[in-house]
Amino acid sequence: MFITWGTPSIVGVAQAMLFSIKPKERRDELYDFEKELEELMKGVERSPITIVIGMRRTGKTSLLKVALNELGNPYIYLDTRFSVNPTYRDFIYIVKESLEDFVRRYKSFREKIVEVLSSVKGVSISIPLSSIDISWRGDNKLEFPELFTALNSIGSELKKSVVVAFDEAQELRKITWIDFVRLFAYIYDNLDYVKIVLTGSEVGLLYKFLRLDSGDSPLYGRYIHIVSTRRLTLEESVDFLEKGFKEIGISINKQIIEEAAKTFGGVIGWLTLFGYNCYTNPDPCSQQIDKVLKIAINIAKNEVENFLRSRRSERYKALLKTLTIERSWSEIKKKLEDIEGRTINDKTLNELLNTLIDLSIVEKKDNKYIIADPITRKAIEEL
Repeated sequence: MFITWGTPSIVGVAQAMLFSIKPKERRDELYDFEKELEELMKGVERSPITIVIGMRRTGKTSLLKVALNELGNPYIYLDTRFSVNPTYRDFIYIVKESLEDFVRRYKSFREKIVEVLSSVKGVSISIPLSSIDISWRGDNKLEFPELFTALNSIGSELKKSVVVAFDEAQELRKITWIDFVRLFAYIYDNLDYVKIVLTGSEVGLLYKFLRLDSGDSPLYGRYIHIVSTRRLTLEESVDFLEKGFKEIGISINKQIIEEAAKTFGGVIGWLTLFGYNCYTNPDPCSQQIDKVLKIAINIAKNEVENFLRSRRSERYKALLKTLTIERSWSEIKKKLEDIEGRTINDKTLNELLNTLIDLSIVEKKDNKYIIADPITRKAIEEL
C-alpha cells in the first residue's frame, strides 16, 4: 500500500540510479522523460486537477514522485491499490499513513500542520510521534470535504498549494461510499490551495470513473491537464541500457543490449528489471535476457489469469489469444467464430474489445487491435 520515502539504490551502490527497481524520486534518476516531467509540473502549477496516464511499467509513479519533489510544494501521496473488495478501514489506513508521512516530512512548518489537522473532526494527532488516529464511524467520523478544506488552509498560510496525489486512481471506484468525483469537483471550484494529481494504468476505467465525457458529471466541462507516459523507442531502449550499465561500471556486449532492447519492447519497467538482474547476478548477462523474460512472463501471466478469473465471459481467453498478433475488427470476429463454430453478435464483440481497451490490455491503432505489452503477448501465448 503506502510507500516509504527515501532514495533508492541497487544493493547499496548509490550511483546505480537507472536500474533501481524502486520508483525514482530525483530528476537525475529519471531517464529522458524531461518533456513529460515539465508537462506534469506545468499541469500541477496551472490546473486544479492533473491526470497522468500510461501502460503499466512505463514510469508513471517515478514521474509523479520526481515531479512532487521538484515542485517544492507540500504534498500528500496515496497509493490507492486496494484489495479486490476494500473496506472503509482499508482506505482510512492509507489516508492515515499518508497524513503521518506528511506531518513528519515537513519539520519547518509541522506545528501549523498539526494545529490545522487536529481541528478536523475525526482526526487526532499524538505528539511527538506524529501518530494519527482517524475515526470512520459515528457522529465523529472524518468528512473528506472538511479534511481538504483544512489542507487548503495550510496551503493558504504557506502561500503554496498542497498537492494531493492518488496513484492508480481508478482503484478509487471500489470505494463506493465516497463520491470522489463530486469531492474533486468541490476542490476544483472552491479550494484554490489544493491541487489533485491522479495516475492511472487502466486509462478507460479511470475516465469512466471520473465521467469526464458525461454531461451529468460534476467534472464535466472543466479543464483537466493530461500527461501521458510512453514506451521507449528501440534506440532509446538501447541508450537507456548503455547508460545504466555505464553508471554501475559494467561493460556489456552491444549485441546483448540490442537483443534485450528488442525483447522488452520499450517498456522501461522490464528494461530496468533486466539491467538490475545483470548487475546482481554473476551469470553472463546474455543469460539474463531469458531469465528476466521468464520472470516478466510469469508476472504478466499471473495478471492475465487474475483478470480472466474476474470475468464471467469465457470468450476473453480466446479473444486475448487472438490478439497476440495485430488484427482488424473483421479478422477478430472471423477468428472467434471459427474457434466457437458459431456466429458472434457485433455488439458483444465490441463490448469485449472495449473492456480490454479500457483496462489498457489492448490498444487500437489504425483500426487494428493488439495486446499492448509485448511481454503480456508472450504470457498469453503460454496460457
